[in-house]
Amino acid sequence: MESKGDSAPRVFANTKNTEEMMTSIERRIRKLTELKLDEPAVVAKIKLDRGEADRLDELGLHVGSAVRVLAGTLNESILIAVGDGRIGVNYDVAQKIYVY
Repeated sequence: MESKGDSAPRVFANTKNTEEMMTSIERRIRKLTELKLDEPAVVAKIKLDRGEADRLDELGLHVGSAVRVLAGTLNESILIAVGDGRIGVNYDVAQKIYVY
């Protein structure tokens, strides 16, 4: 807790480590298509129109969902694990799903 007279902003002692940490955090958010096979991730954002996003939500894929890519190659549909289910996703749709 800050004292009443302490209005100066706090500065990290080692700015380089802070910058490296922020870069590491930024690198973690990426497209679903950039995941390696069986790499676990969590959906951070879905940039699809409302209808497509609602359909994926019905299948269990929404912000906060735990996902893993089970199969797929560049420019091909991919198979993802979402919870206990499996969903096939078009590559163009998968490009608009961001995970961390």
